[in-house]
Amino acid sequence: MLISVLALGFSSCWTEDIPEAGAARPQVTNLTATPGDEEVYLSWETPEGWNPTDFIIYYTGSDSETITLRSGGNRSCTVGNLTNGTQYIFHVQAVYGELISNYVTITAKPSTSRFPITDLTVSAGDGYVTLSWTEPATTVLSYTLSYYSEETPENIKEQTVEKGTTSVTLDNLINDKNYYFSIVANYAKGASEATTAKAMPTLAIPYILDRETAAKNQPITFTFNTEGYPTATDVKWTFPGDVVKEGTVVEYGFGSTGTQTAKLSASIDGDLRTWTVEVEIREYVIYSSDWDISDSYNGFKGSCPVFSPDGRTVYNITFSNLTELVAFDLITGVEKWRYKPATPSGSYNPLTVNPKTGDIYFGTSSAGQFYAVSPEGQLLWTFTEAQSMKSTAPAVNAAGTVVYICDASGNTFAIDAASGSKLWSFAAPAAGCGLLVNGNELVVGAGKNICFINASDGSEIARLTMAQTMTDISGFAVAADMTTAYVPNKGGYISSIDLASHKIIVDGFHVGGDNMYEPVVAPNGSVFIGSKDSYVYNVNASLTFVNWSYKHMDGINAFNYSHPCVDSENRFYITSGQDGNTSYIFDANGSIIEQWTYEAGNKNQKQMGGNNYLDGVLYSAFVGASGSNGLFVGKYVGGERASSWSSHGGDICGSCCLK
Repeated sequence: MLISVLALGFSSCWTEDIPEAGAARPQVTNLTATPGDEEVYLSWETPEGWNPTDFIIYYTGSDSETITLRSGGNRSCTVGNLTNGTQYIFHVQAVYGELISNYVTITAKPSTSRFPITDLTVSAGDGYVTLSWTEPATTVLSYTLSYYSEETPENIKEQTVEKGTTSVTLDNLINDKNYYFSIVANYAKGASEATTAKAMPTLAIPYILDRETAAKNQPITFTFNTEGYPTATDVKWTFPGDVVKEGTVVEYGFGSTGTQTAKLSASIDGDLRTWTVEVEIREYVIYSSDWDISDSYNGFKGSCPVFSPDGRTVYNITFSNLTELVAFDLITGVEKWRYKPATPSGSYNPLTVNPKTGDIYFGTSSAGQFYAVSPEGQLLWTFTEAQSMKSTAPAVNAAGTVVYICDASGNTFAIDAASGSKLWSFAAPAAGCGLLVNGNELVVGAGKNICFINASDGSEIARLTMAQTMTDISGFAVAADMTTAYVPNKGGYISSIDLASHKIIVDGFHVGGDNMYEPVVAPNGSVFIGSKDSYVYNVNASLTFVNWSYKHMDGINAFNYSHPCVDSENRFYITSGQDGNTSYIFDANGSIIEQWTYEAGNKNQKQMGGNNYLDGVLYSAFVGASGSNGLFVGKYVGGERASSWSSHGGDICGSCCLK
């Protein structure tokens, strides 16, 4: 029998007087929790032959008070008045007269069933606008549509749209004026969140934007429609602060957040025409810490953000026991999807994107869990022969047909990218620290060893033994000559090897006092690197002297797993892993151009999830700590990604493929 909490009448605040269990009495069994809309349905059983007189259910509410309910002896209960999206812990005890059993615990997170419209499209013409959508659920009762013109925002018109209707045309509208639309789906429990849109009825669309939303200072391209208005002259764009730009194509970045406007004007057949252009500006391109919580928090550790081949999506994987692959749209900044492996596990290594197909590859810390996921977030295949992937980033060949991995035991595999089947395997002498595809060779960094493997059949071609041990989960950097690779080593050393001759060039140049992490080669040939000793270093190409260094703090752990970046002007981007999570931009001579901190004062935001850089945006991921999820953020800083071979693979996908 299902009992609504509202009908129980036994709700109260119960904090310190929860009875201790007396003489042994059986606990409830088979406790289940079924989430609903602002409610959770609990059901349970009791051992055969035992008939409790009542059941006590208690849980912590959103106001941190302990809420106590009684079931009236029924073996089910609907707990209502909950907050959707909040995870609750429920405890159930059986009452046997004056004796009470120990509690049984279960968690559940209610979620809304009042689904909003997610695919609203708007088309405009001469004096009219048409809105179209797909019905979000069969339980929709009706829709409420409201709209107003930019000229009369106080005059909001509203109309009810019947269930089953998925398109509405509004006519007798004024041309060249923005109209704002809001539509909600109505359900038995109330209305959904509103879905909004705007459109301008017009004889011809006067302008085109490359994006209608951007981050602060991120340039937007404004293009006048010369085909629609072929006789137009004197085209001007007026931005905030009376900044005027002339021409049919201009760029501008807004320095303030929220809805920002620009005025477009043009002379058409002797008449001055004006239009209002609106865009939405947010503080950051990406800003999220909404990950599944494991052991009180979740974040990014040992990973590094990577991009889709078209540069429109960024990916990363959380590290804790509920690893999930998350994808964000770089135009809108919203999460596109997330993939959660069916078998929960943690992760501690970077991911890689196939530059040809866009498929994403990542592994977890549990054996037999290496995944291929489509650009739409669907599982393609799972490779089960590898051990823990707490190791180097996967690599993909230039054709996009083969994926290479090296696990924490040194097992190296070539995997068919289409099917997930094993092509060959090779036993490296230690855990994978770096992979590099160099034409028909696969270079594997493992411990003190650099192994050159035939990429076709897995046979070993050559092996180098360095004096120092390669730093774990770090990877290689490659100079512009495409033959010199730089190897970060433990103990503060950097080595270099010749990829063509299979020889060591410099066997351990001592740079600093602790482990060196993923290096980056600047266009001028110098090598940037962050160290666990809390220093940033710039070393000359031949590894004979340190050009400059910068100390972030006393102590260690400032720049480990930092995965830095470099731009076309030899500027170096890196974020600290301790004290203030400070992000730095250095020029080629070591001067700080800019520095900033995310969530000032939050010591839990420590950089261990790497940086990446694209279209003037620096993407950074943080590990978090108890009580605070790690942050994933993209900040527009300007500049252009260097064309030199970067640390995580030379392309935006992080494919670790040289050629």
